[in-house]
Amino acid sequence: MQLLIPRKPRDGNSAIADRGFPPLCSIAFEEIQMAFVNEVVSDEDIVKYNLPFKLGAGRYWTRDKERDCYLWGGIVESFAREYVPEGRFWLYLHGTCLDVSLNVASLVRGRPPEILPQVIWMEVSHIQPLNLGGLDLNECQSVLKEALLAFGLDGEGDTLIHGSIVKFHF
Repeated sequence: MQLLIPRKPRDGNSAIADRGFPPLCSIAFEEIQMAFVNEVVSDEDIVKYNLPFKLGAGRYWTRDKERDCYLWGGIVESFAREYVPEGRFWLYLHGTCLDVSLNVASLVRGRPPEILPQVIWMEVSHIQPLNLGGLDLNECQSVLKEALLAFGLDGEGDTLIHGSIVKFHF
């Protein structure tokens, strides 16, 4: 006889945990690594951070509320102009907003459905301000990677639930 211990995920939705999906990693590791979540930006936050969004527009960002940092932007591509996809993001960390561009090594949208969507980030090609506003380079890279893992391909879905693959070459 197997003893079933009810599990409760961090978001409090026990309906998902009770289906028997085992945790992907220890809770301590998950809390450290997955503090970023994709959510709709509130009107209060649009005003607080002076974001270029229309109030009530329902725009998404990837946010770590406890550390007061966020990422917004996305993957820019144009098939008509044979434009190489790139990531264009703004990372807010310790009161400094960094303008970050990243080169994409590989991008798969996941169609047909049996193919997992994936993005492989090759390198940071541009960052402003160049001096990072006095921030530590290693911390910026670490936080950027955490945020991009949660962002996945579009910043709206949950990367782990949808099975998106996010990798880094930097």
